[in-house]
Amino acid sequence: KKRQILDAASQPAAAMGNNGGSLNVQRHGSVKAPHEVRLAVTEILVVAGMTAYHSSVIVDEREYFFDSVGIMAAPPCWSHLVGQSRRPDERRTIVTDIGYSSHSGNEMVQVLKPYFEKGSYDILYKNCNAFSDAALYFLTKTRLNPRFNRIERLMMAANPVSTGILNRIFRAYVESSTGSPCNVDIYVKNPRSEDFSLEDVISTLDEVSEGSDSDGSDVGTVCGPNVVRW
Repeated sequence: KKRQILDAASQPAAAMGNNGGSLNVQRHGSVKAPHEVRLAVTEILVVAGMTAYHSSVIVDEREYFFDSVGIMAAPPCWSHLVGQSRRPDERRTIVTDIGYSSHSGNEMVQVLKPYFEKGSYDILYKNCNAFSDAALYFLTKTRLNPRFNRIERLMMAANPVSTGILNRIFRAYVESSTGSPCNVDIYVKNPRSEDFSLEDVISTLDEVSEGSDSDGSDVGTVCGPNVVRW
């Protein structure tokens, strides 16, 4: 049974430039194993009545997420709270306990980084939600709730029509934000995501041997205070 236990003021990441955003945490009971796994989700955009989300996975006290520079590690909820002062107040970050894993966050990174390399991010085909889905499956054999990637799945199914719609949405957003006309395509599919298949990655993860924990020799590149990328 879920229950709210914390707010933004009690989160470590809230001290990193957050101004007034709210953070709700939901928990449910699970059998304890070495590493706690949580999912963080924030609403970022509403399109035609459908909501787009940013998601990340928290293992113990480190957040892991995927963007254009690859897999990143930071304090919990860091990727959700960056720039939050520019978002509407009602856009909350919800953190939900998923369970426990015998795998560490570092092991997860070593296994997933060949599939989520720097420069391969695509907002539709290979985004933060695809990474969170794969990370959850590797850690706990559970999948990302379909409502968090519904908009991407619908748009991919309707491609190429959906690409034109997406660009119209992005142009309208830029024009409303800047007050200047925008006549260029903002979204172009990343060619490095052409052959990516999340379901193929999931199938591969089924073959990953238990007990193949990383020795920690690959610790990533420090990008800033407490932020690391691979």
